[in-house]
Amino acid sequence: MQPTKEKIKGIKYELSFEIPADVFETKLSEQLAEFAKNHEEKGFRKGHVPMDVIRSKYEGHFIGDVINNLINETLVSYCEEKKVNPAVAPQVKVDSFVRNEPLKFSADFEIIPEIKDIDFAKISVEKKVAKAGDKEINEAIQNIASSRYVFEEIKDNRKTKKGDVVDINFVGSVDGVEFEGGKADNYPLELGSGAFIPGFEDQLIGKSKGDDVDVNVEFPEDYGHEKLAGAKALFKVKINAIKEKKTPAIDDKLAVELKRKDLADLKQYVKELLEKNYETASKNLMKDEVLDKLADEKFDVPESLVNQEVEFMFAQYKQTNPNEKMDEKAEAKKKDELKKQATSRVKLGLILADIGKKNEVKIEQNEIQNAIMQEAMRYPNQAQQVFEFYSKNTQALEGIKAGIFEDKVLDVVLSKVKTKEKEVSASDLMKVGK
Repeated sequence: MQPTKEKIKGIKYELSFEIPADVFETKLSEQLAEFAKNHEEKGFRKGHVPMDVIRSKYEGHFIGDVINNLINETLVSYCEEKKVNPAVAPQVKVDSFVRNEPLKFSADFEIIPEIKDIDFAKISVEKKVAKAGDKEINEAIQNIASSRYVFEEIKDNRKTKKGDVVDINFVGSVDGVEFEGGKADNYPLELGSGAFIPGFEDQLIGKSKGDDVDVNVEFPEDYGHEKLAGAKALFKVKINAIKEKKTPAIDDKLAVELKRKDLADLKQYVKELLEKNYETASKNLMKDEVLDKLADEKFDVPESLVNQEVEFMFAQYKQTNPNEKMDEKAEAKKKDELKKQATSRVKLGLILADIGKKNEVKIEQNEIQNAIMQEAMRYPNQAQQVFEFYSKNTQALEGIKAGIFEDKVLDVVLSKVKTKEKEVSASDLMKVGK
């Protein structure tokens, strides 16, 4: 069906249509007939209710559906004929509906723009290459050793120092009155950790096992318990034991504990791991550079999609800043600030979708499962909850798919662009990659 009005400006379409009255009546009759097949009415057998009874009692219930279906069919047919895809659902307005007269409606929408083929051979990106030297390998192994520390109780009369763990009993009071939660026995406290009220741990440095220490502190004004906020407190502390951190020696024994044959094998394994990390960091930098260059492509970006992205980004901002109060003017200003970034996101999303379609990029089910598994590994104690979250949250699952799709499309792009290698130090590579 051809529109009675067709105004096209770039990617913006303004259309008007008239659907003949007989087309509407035919569709309405078809729906009523379908309804009548299984309808039961008192005094009539199932499926044998006269059509005049059906019409008199139920016709009004179907008119809205028929109008909507006809509008949708008309717009779908128009878009298929013109080979265009609306960016978002068209804004539709019924201009006139009178029985036995044409149904008149208008529709405004933006289409997904046509993106010209990109000549990837003209795009050049820098590939930073770093090697793991003795310094990086030794530092990594030292970090591994440090992470396997244990605390051993000291046997001599050495005084406490920062980094020690002291086993303490303590009782806290304000104005001579003990308060709830201010008492514990055999509590392990690492001095310098900042786990207790500011000043508490400092007053236990330079003490000996068996010492009784009066610790005077002042609770912060923003302390969680209102009655203690800003209050001066005295803690009676007994030091039961002092433990110091011991890290294992870097030798063959450590290597065997880490499932390697010996120290040399451990060093080779760490070298390979580091260089794999460097390769990933370098690839991510290349992807960022490619995205920057793709963003220079020129085409009309649908404002409707940008507005959706602005609303999404604003909702995220509000979620991460729940205590920020914003009036209508402040909200409008914030959304305006987000618009440039939202436009860039939409633009890149359209480009990547186009590249993915033209290169037949598909997402496999095992890739989705692996991505969720990787996410679950970040929360080892809540892995089951992570799996359940993605099984029940469609939006979150779509986010996982979008990330996989983007990575695969960028891999395709990187395989087509020119790359120029540049040797850099590992520290410089990882610094830039942060």
